[in-house]
Amino acid sequence: MIIRDTLNKIFSSKIFYIAFSLLVSISLWMYVEISENQTVRHTVTGIPVVKLNEEMLTDRGLLISSMTPDTVWFTFECPRSLIPKLSRETISLAIDLSSITERGNTTVPYELNYPSGIDQDSLSIESRMVSRISLYIDRMNTQPVRVDVPYRGGAAEGFLCDPPEINPRDITVNGPAEVVSEIASARVDVNRENLMTTFSEDLPFVLLDVNGEEIDEARLSQLTFSDETIHVRIPVRATKEVVLDVEHVYGSGATLQNTSVNIDPPIITIAGDPEDVRDFNNLILGTINWNSFLYSDTQSFTIVLPNHVTAVSGETTAIATLEVLGLELKYLTVLRTSLYFINEPPGSTVEIRTQSVDVRIRGRQEDLEHITEANIRIVANLSDLGYGIQRVQARVYVDGISTDDVGSIGNYYIIVNIQRE
Repeated sequence: MIIRDTLNKIFSSKIFYIAFSLLVSISLWMYVEISENQTVRHTVTGIPVVKLNEEMLTDRGLLISSMTPDTVWFTFECPRSLIPKLSRETISLAIDLSSITERGNTTVPYELNYPSGIDQDSLSIESRMVSRISLYIDRMNTQPVRVDVPYRGGAAEGFLCDPPEINPRDITVNGPAEVVSEIASARVDVNRENLMTTFSEDLPFVLLDVNGEEIDEARLSQLTFSDETIHVRIPVRATKEVVLDVEHVYGSGATLQNTSVNIDPPIITIAGDPEDVRDFNNLILGTINWNSFLYSDTQSFTIVLPNHVTAVSGETTAIATLEVLGLELKYLTVLRTSLYFINEPPGSTVEIRTQSVDVRIRGRQEDLEHITEANIRIVANLSDLGYGIQRVQARVYVDGISTDDVGSIGNYYIIVNIQRE
């Protein structure tokens, strides 16, 4: 009982707790020190190889075609406390390429770079993957390569795809001569179909050999390019059928009811921006003057379109075949007494030298029966004429009947002599 009481007093005293705490602290400190400073083996894998002075190799027209290995491992003997500081992110391995001047196989030493703050005397290399880095040095070749965009997706119904626009049209490939020499072309694939609007995007390319096969990743990894993507633009336009038509100047018996017009082609297909072609339904080729020929004629017209549309069906001209139906022709000789002039120059005298003019009058037979020379007047307009003897175009008038029913065909002229008074 006395011993127990004595122990209780000792364990419950403040001095005991202080002494016990101090003992535990010293023990823990000694354990940590011993443990942290214990020498252990530590392996670091995947340490990258850094290439120094590679630009000097490039200046000599050379490049590294292959490098073995491209990452290495090391096993270190070091204090346990250094393990967190030794990793593939903190250690690098550098090789100097400045001394390489020729093509072929070679090996180079390396320098192992440790992170700052590490006492290198406290660690050692127990084993390593390699002692030197093996290189194959090849000639560098530069070659322009044509870019193709074999787009086959097409446009939606009612739309038209123009040929792809490519920028750049060619790329420059740099790399080992034996690899570059295998490249025949570059191809860009557009994975879009049934386009309704213009396509525009930067796209990657693949390289092809002479057999049309893609260059594999192993060879691609040895190459560099002037451009990493190709800008492809595929213009898309709306299409529409447009009717070809002409305007008319009727007369001399020719009317809408008794004339026939056939245009070849009657319709063309145009393409343009959807807003531009939406209300574009017909195209006027020109004007038909039905008084310029007797019964039939063929006239050619150039198909002229606005700048914002094009004829995708390919036609550039149209032929109009014209015919007047159900009309007859009457020939009359108009004498000097029915020849007149108007708008003579001020202060001048005018003499008509023409004695007679033969005219052709076209109309329905029943109307022509009532027409004689007495119904015909031929009038020349002398506006803006100078002095002297001149041949002047004149207009034929048919009096006593509607000019829509009958009229002259062709052009007529008279000779006048204009003199100062």
